[in-house]
Amino acid sequence: MINRLTALVLIAILSLSGTAYADTVKGRVKYISKKASTIQLDVKGKPPAVVRFDKNTQFVNAEGIKQLGTKDLLEVEFEPGQPATKITKVVFALPPGVEIDTKAMKAIIKGKEPYLLVDARPGKRFGAGHLPTAISIFAKEQPKKMDMLPSDKSQLLVFYCGGPTCPFTRESVEIAMKAGYTNVKGYQAGMPGWKKAKLPIHASATWVAGNLDEHSVIIDARPLDESTREHIKTAVAMPAAEFKALTRKFIKEKKPARLPGVSDKRAPIFVYGNHPDDADVLTAFKELRKWGYKAVAIVDEPFAQWVAQRRPTATGPARTEIAYVRKLKKGAIPRQDFVKLEESRENVVLLDVRTDKEASKGTLQGAGALHIPLDAIEANLDKLPKDTKVVTYCSNGIRSEMAYEALKNKGYQQVAFLNETLKFKPDGSFQFE
Repeated sequence: MINRLTALVLIAILSLSGTAYADTVKGRVKYISKKASTIQLDVKGKPPAVVRFDKNTQFVNAEGIKQLGTKDLLEVEFEPGQPATKITKVVFALPPGVEIDTKAMKAIIKGKEPYLLVDARPGKRFGAGHLPTAISIFAKEQPKKMDMLPSDKSQLLVFYCGGPTCPFTRESVEIAMKAGYTNVKGYQAGMPGWKKAKLPIHASATWVAGNLDEHSVIIDARPLDESTREHIKTAVAMPAAEFKALTRKFIKEKKPARLPGVSDKRAPIFVYGNHPDDADVLTAFKELRKWGYKAVAIVDEPFAQWVAQRRPTATGPARTEIAYVRKLKKGAIPRQDFVKLEESRENVVLLDVRTDKEASKGTLQGAGALHIPLDAIEANLDKLPKDTKVVTYCSNGIRSEMAYEALKNKGYQQVAFLNETLKFKPDGSFQFE
């Protein structure tokens, strides 16, 4: 028989072993799939982490998954192979009386009071999109760039970054207050809050000029006679009236809104006109945002200034058809390679990671085709050989990339994913959008 002391030791060991299996991961949200109850986190210095959640997951600083978004900093507690037990949204609070909301931020930009608005994120993020009128001073570099702040320390000074889970707003606010500035505010909602309100986002003209390639969409919203005389190189002519007409067409035909030639709702789209505040430019921006495109921005300088700065231009009629090519991420395969693999079915597993409901309406059939929902992959690794190439796919590329990361974390080397929008028919045939 086991004596009392031995029993207590065993209980202690079992308790410790249970605790040892618990794990914590901290990182920023890259993707959230509500259909698969899965989050992909970018973890500093480590491979991306894919974690699951369920109805029992406890949320801290958020009422649930709907209050989490891309770039949010999360701390996730879980046991390997199990859904997260706790998800904490890490928030960097501001000093009392400093925080302003989106309504106040909008009023400041539209008002007449002198102010300086500072984007405290790293400079590379500023270029692709920032609040109107903002300048870029990365918080970590601010002590060396104090000369960029107003000499009048009573002038209104506003800082923002990537939302409440971004530390740079607080860092910048504290540096400015220690330097003696007396009218300092922090727009804690930052870029996520501004985007959520669907307010205009500006992109640096310098940054846009360096990205005039097939992986970006440049739209000239001016009347055709103006874009014909001269336009930004690679731009497509789409006057504002075309956007309104397309919206009416989508509503009438009850079809999903889509920019012709661009099914990727994360495509970088830059709109310009004679001035960033022109009605034509704002109309194009608003319609694209309503259609669900998430990375739309307005070029932050007038076209005349673009020309004066000798940035790339072309004369004659601008293109009227968009030739956008989604930029391949690490691990992604070109659509033509996916088609070849689907046709040959040699030494490959084509893995559908959509939900059961989605797959029931159409999925690949036959040799090499397999369906395992994203949230069930860890429980079905025995069905996926490590000595055969595995290509994951879904409806738009988000879950397929998450599945790719999950398999890489489990030691799979011959794995890739399709980052494309697919539509399936009941017979298993498909087409790209």
